[in-house]
This record gives sequence, structure tokens and C-alpha cells, in this order.
Amino acid sequence: MAVTVCVPTHRGRLRHVSELLASLLIAARAVDVPVEIIVVDDSPEPEFQELRRRCSQLGVRHLRGPRAVGAKRNLAVQAASHDLLLFVDSDCMATPELIAGHLDALAGAPADVAGVAGATIWSGERTPLWQVLDFSRLYQNAADVATRYTQVGWATTSNLCVRRDVFTRLGGFDEGVFTVVGGEDVDLGVRACDHGYRWLTCARAAVLHQRDAVGRWSQVLAKQFTYGRADVFLSSRHRHRRTWRANPVAISLMSMVFAVVGVRVGLPPWALLAGAVPVLVALLRTGPQPVRRWGGALVDLAFDAGITWEALRQGRPASAVCTFVYTDDREFRPRRAASRV
Repeated sequence: MAVTVCVPTHRGRLRHVSELLASLLIAARAVDVPVEIIVVDDSPEPEFQELRRRCSQLGVRHLRGPRAVGAKRNLAVQAASHDLLLFVDSDCMATPELIAGHLDALAGAPADVAGVAGATIWSGERTPLWQVLDFSRLYQNAADVATRYTQVGWATTSNLCVRRDVFTRLGGFDEGVFTVVGGEDVDLGVRACDHGYRWLTCARAAVLHQRDAVGRWSQVLAKQFTYGRADVFLSSRHRHRRTWRANPVAISLMSMVFAVVGVRVGLPPWALLAGAVPVLVALLRTGPQPVRRWGGALVDLAFDAGITWEALRQGRPASAVCTFVYTDDREFRPRRAASRV
């Protein structure tokens, strides 16, 4: 089995991609099979040309690509020469056993195994922002599936190895996602499972996800908002995997609308405060260490806001109180030592 590593990147990732490529070359030297690396980039000039120069020096293919990350990955696959596709995000670094771990996990795997999800380990300084993110239910939850489960229903493309024949049979990543990034990896995993495939995990095949790629509150909130929008795509695309959920942002918005109507027909102005109650309840349920926990709750509320905004933009307000069911007991098999499911 030979491996093509597919790396999508964009503006502002020059240093991170350079570090990733250096680490991938070390991981490639640890195996006895051909390994090629393809970077698909939509950075502006002169950053694009600088990354092309560095890729040329390292023997890495560098392609001009579209903005959407799923489309970038599809383009890399079209250019790939090998039968195994390893997707790694540009803000990660490969550990020396990354490629070897994936190859060992797939060696002799049954035909119904679509691929392997490797471990994604957060790396770098735990700044005050990242100390707050520890209290988010959602932000870092998907990264450690390889350490929590032996089998999953989907995994993030920060570290995912896929058999090319399966990828082709599934039609690759859906390029009709509502967002530039977010949801396309979950969708691929779910479609594979719906076609009878399984996803294994390998904690040994690890990447280090660099924390300094996300260093500002605005980046965090924007990312969670985007993932909320992607949730609407997933729950719309896979209706058999969605459920009703009391979205505090959507409920607050609806309460505010009713309160405005009520004030116009005679209710006192303080009735408008009713619209803030669901959001305040979501914040006040956080328990001790309120400042950090409220920050974590705020991050999760950005996800809820993304759901609400996208549902209204699509003209489907009922979707604002729905969510995609990300895990289930049938496809996600916990390790015996896992502390949570």
C-alpha cells in the first residue's frame, strides 16, 4: 500500500504548513512504501508563491485550489497517485509514527473498513483562551475519538486515512456544504456507514494540533458559528440522524419576538427581558469557576447561534430547534478504559 497525504491550506498558514511538511517527511522515512504529499492552496500572492517555493525544495506537489476545504481535498485526490489517502489539516504536525500507524491499522483489515481515524492531540501553550476552551462541551470534543473509541461513525479530517476505492465509490467530499469548512468530514463518514462501511481508530497514528493556529476569541467564536451552520447541513442531509433540541439562542429569539408583539399590545416594556432568559439559563448552569465556564458556555452558544442563523437563512425555522446526532452506540464503540462516551 502506498500513501498520498492530502493537505488543504489557506491564507496565514505558511509557518504551520512548513512545520507540517517537515514532520511528514520524517514520518514518511519511517515506512517502506511510497509516500507523496500534495498541498492544495488558495493563499493570496505572494504567500502562494513562497509556499510553492518551499514545496518545490521538499519534493512536495503544490496546487492552486478553490476556497472550500472539501473541494481542496477532492482536488488533491484527483491528483493523487496512490491507493491510500491520508488527510491532515495544515495546522497540525505529524508524529514520527503517523503513517506507520495507519498502515499497520489497515494491514489485513476487512473490505468493509473504509479507513482509519488517527489521534489528534492538542499541542502548544495553554493560554488563558485555551483554559476557557477546556470548559466548552463542543470545541475540542471531536479531536480525541481515536483515544476514546475503537470504532467510529465519522472522524475529523485533521487525521483520517481513507481507502481510495471507497472514497471514489462515495463520490468524495460533498462540495455543496453551506460553509467553507465544517461538516464535510462528518458527512463523508456518515455516508460510508450508511453504505455498510466501518471506520477503525488508531491512537498510535497521531498528529499534534497546534493551539497557536487559533489564538483569538474572534477566531474561536467564528469557527463555532460556522460549525453551527454546518450542523444544519448535516441534519438536513441526514434526516434519519437528527433530533429535536432546545436551542437557547433560537428560543431566546422567539421569546423576544413574542415579547415585542406583547409590548405593542400593552405588556410592560420589561417583558422584553424574557427573551434573554434561555441564554442566561445556559450560562448560569455552568457551576463553579464561573468566569471560565461562562466563557466555555459562550463558545457553545456561538454554535447554537450558527444553527439559528442558517436555519432562518434557509427559510426553515424548524431546523433551529433540531440538531444532528453525532454519536450513537451502534457505530461508536468505546474503549474499555474510556471514561466517557
